[in-house]
Order: sequence, then structure tokens, then C-alpha cells
Amino acid sequence: MNANQERHEVFEASGAIAAKVFTSSGDVTIGASDSSVIEVTLSVRDLSHQHLLDEAEITFVASKGTLDVRSKSHEHHNTMGGFKAVIRRNSWFEFGGADPDVHIALPEGSSVEVTTASGDTEIIGSLAKASVTSASGNVSVADEVGVLEMKTASGDVKTAAVRESLTCHSASGNVRCASAGTTTKIRTASGDVKLEVEVPSEISIRTVSGNVAIAVARGLDVDVDATSISGRLTSTMPLDSTKGDPSDGDAVAINAKTVSGNVSVSSAN
Repeated sequence: MNANQERHEVFEASGAIAAKVFTSSGDVTIGASDSSVIEVTLSVRDLSHQHLLDEAEITFVASKGTLDVRSKSHEHHNTMGGFKAVIRRNSWFEFGGADPDVHIALPEGSSVEVTTASGDTEIIGSLAKASVTSASGNVSVADEVGVLEMKTASGDVKTAAVRESLTCHSASGNVRCASAGTTTKIRTASGDVKLEVEVPSEISIRTVSGNVAIAVARGLDVDVDATSISGRLTSTMPLDSTKGDPSDGDAVAINAKTVSGNVSVSSAN
């Protein structure tokens, strides 16, 4: 890539930070490591968009441990307003496609908040908390995260282990979690949900036509309250916990409701 197509800034942090990224169409990549150095790289794919690099705002306040990265176009396209418009009109074109891609390297244990319209978000490395609001962008979390909050219209969500809580609101995107934490709450219209559970937890899932598949680690008791109007309910393991309350022992409480989707509960391999 031509040097004129990138903007690179470096900061020194004293520990974990809180980062916020606001963009309309640029892809966002967050990488966490044991380094105290913060690196922010903005890149455009066309030289005609070079001016967007200079117009973007990058602000790091060392005394507060905060980083703010904001594209110029985001000021003209409020993402949450656009998020609602997208759902109504099912159109992404109002957001444009020229925003710079954002690449941020930051210390492990940091928190990240990403707001985007159509850009994809990829998170690598261990974070305390990640929050992503997106209209059509996909979200991928490659490593363990403490708290994960997602709000998306049609983007898919794929995440590794979540230690504490996972909250996801989606219209049509699929949701997949490799290891759900102690609390999981998912609301989706037509997206499928696939979870693996390895620790005692409380899981609440609501979907209209999406299918729900939950695999529970061996040794955990399961309490299931699941209903579907026209879908099938299946299980390959006992569904009535002898422990009663998940807080009393190794139990998983599952509450799943769907209109036409299928619900399946099975033992993890």
C-alpha cells in the first residue's frame, strides 16, 4: 500500500485503556497484546480518499487512559439513526463506502467500543470488555473476552470464549459463541444461534424463525425451559437439573423461546 494511503500514530499507555471507534463504512481491527504501546493506523484503498485520513480525529488522553478514533463521515451519518433506517428500508447505500479502515493495537485488558454502519469488526487478543454496534458489518472475536455486547441488523457475530456476560441483539445475523460465560442474553429475528457452554450459566434466547443449538459440557446439569410454536424441540441429554438453582452447583439454566425455529440441546463432544 502506498504511504500516502496510510496515517499512523503511536502513543504510550501506562496500562489498559478505554478505546472508542466511530466510523461509517471502514473495517475495524483491534489487536490486544502485552505491550504498553498504542498504535493507530488508518488506511484508504483509493488515493482519491486520502483527504479522509487527515480529516479523521485521533485523540489519546494519557491521564484518563482514553483513546477516541472518529472518521469525518461519521459526523454526517449518525450510525444509530442509520441503524434504524437500515431496518426500515433495508438499504446500506446511504452510508457510502469511502471511510478509512481502522487498525488499533492496544494493551491487553483494555475495553473497546466500536460504532459502525457497514464495516466489519475483528478483535484479536484478550479484552476486558468489547461493545460493537453495527448495521450490516460482521463481528469476529478471536480470543477470550470478559464482557461482550453486540447490536447488529444483519451482520453475523462469531466469538471465542466469553468469561462473564454476552448480550446480543440482532435482526437477521447469526450468532455463534465457542464458550458462553455466566450470563448470556440473545435476541434475534431470523438469525441462527449456536452456543457451547462449559461453565454454570444462565442463558436466555428469543428468536422468531432462527434455530437454536446449545452444546453443554459433560458434568454440568441442565435446566431447560424451551417453547416453539411450529419448530422442533430436541435433546440428547437429561434436561431437569438435580441442583435446582445454577448458583447452587454445576448447573446451566436455559430459557429459549422461538416461533418457528428449532431448539436443540446436546452434550458437547
